[in-house]
Amino acid sequence: MGNWNDSHAISYDERWGELEFHRKIPGLAKVEPGYSILELGCGGGFLAICLAQSAQSVKVSALDPTEKMIALANERKEKADLRSSQIQFIQAGAEQRVAEDTSLDLVIAAFSVHHWQQPKLAMSTIFNGLKSGGRIWICEDLNMPIEGDLEVDTSLKAYEGIRDLLGSSGFVSIIRSLSTSDEGEFLIVEATKP
Repeated sequence: MGNWNDSHAISYDERWGELEFHRKIPGLAKVEPGYSILELGCGGGFLAICLAQSAQSVKVSALDPTEKMIALANERKEKADLRSSQIQFIQAGAEQRVAEDTSLDLVIAAFSVHHWQQPKLAMSTIFNGLKSGGRIWICEDLNMPIEGDLEVDTSLKAYEGIRDLLGSSGFVSIIRSLSTSDEGEFLIVEATKP
């Protein structure tokens, strides 16, 4: 996501930053009390806040490589009156390790995998950070346009590409589903670390 600038961040956040679908993700991803969650590509932080508020004692670390997105996320965190013990926003790409090995229960990547600079490295890092039995939950908006000046790996906006990436990284029990709402059609892919 190295080619994102402040203008891209603001435009994206205004259009896609607070979807009603974000509010459904904690339930769809089966967030449980006490979970340690990593969100990759958190944008302006709305989903991360939904995750942190979804169950008791949930701890969320949320990454985005764009400085402006992290600033927007911290503004939302302040308005939501959440503590750093509940949620942290970190300026980093998906490829950067920010969790101790095997400390995560769940990794969520909503609408971001297609922007990852090094998807194989990122998925290896995710795999190493998950507990045995930990899960990754990926969502892609099938209606979001892919044209423009931002880099998009179109193979990672489709089930086959995501499935292959997960499988080559060691994940098992790869499950595909679709969720449709007034906001769009969403591809959901879940997998487990053995």
